[in-house]
Amino acid sequence: MWLLVKHQLENARALATLDKGRPRQASLRRAVSTAYYAVFQSLCETCASKLIGWEKPWESFTPIFRALDHNRASQVLLNSSFATNQELQRLGYLFKDLQAAREWADYNPEPRPNFDEARNASPFTRAETLTLIDSAEDAVQILDRLDDDTRLRLVTRLVTKSRK
Repeated sequence: MWLLVKHQLENARALATLDKGRPRQASLRRAVSTAYYAVFQSLCETCASKLIGWEKPWESFTPIFRALDHNRASQVLLNSSFATNQELQRLGYLFKDLQAAREWADYNPEPRPNFDEARNASPFTRAETLTLIDSAEDAVQILDRLDDDTRLRLVTRLVTKSRK
């Protein structure tokens, strides 16, 4: 696990547990966003390190790191022709759920995502936020466990677009 990603996950957990008693929504929302970005930047790092390598100049590494698109990543990870095993399928679902939660946390003024109609009017909970952080850690671990061939297939699909 890349040290920056490890620290992002630690920061997310610290934010989620920062406030004693009832947590502030700002802390929980920022924790959700940080957890998602740990996964996204883990994908970015995987692309750049696999295709370019850390020993290359920043002028080569950074453009590949920055080439990853959020929506494209979701499409690739959820593509059944690519996600041919349970680990990749789980990575896709975790990424999709984290992305939806992050978008809600960052952009919506409403109290919480409509994941569960019965709780629609309540704010993010600490327990829900910690579950999302656990999901992010799981996603990063899945990515770290990929064999070299699968990792290469993944990164080439993430940074390229197929022509029809």
